[in-house]
Amino acid sequence: MAAKLKRISNSMVDAVERGMKNACKNIEGKAKMDCTPGKSRYYKAPYSDDNDPRRKPPHMRDTIYSEVRIKSRGLLSSSIQGIVGTPKEYAIYVHEGTSRMQARPFILDNIIDEKDTTLDFIAQSIGAEIRKECV
Repeated sequence: MAAKLKRISNSMVDAVERGMKNACKNIEGKAKMDCTPGKSRYYKAPYSDDNDPRRKPPHMRDTIYSEVRIKSRGLLSSSIQGIVGTPKEYAIYVHEGTSRMQARPFILDNIIDEKDTTLDFIAQSIGAEIRKECV
């Protein structure tokens, strides 16, 4: 019985990880769209000019990434984090705004808007894993 509980515990962590990866990819795609002129929900998409020496290519939208980090494994002690970000130095100024520019929170807005979808991705992964383990 203890072995089965341990196996289920580990499989649930794997299931949540799979669901979180799908959710992060979804938010990553939406954030990239919000950084694309003509497709962004913002007045001006956060897009850099190739000729601007301060903002060398690749464009910020091309550097947006997602990843999932797991700290410890075990159903009761796991910490699973989904991360969406970009390494561009100016991203924080675009996201949070400045005294001269309105904020365009291309990541946070999508995390909030996609909350239900994120929960659905995780729930579907857990449901599939439970069905697999119970058969």
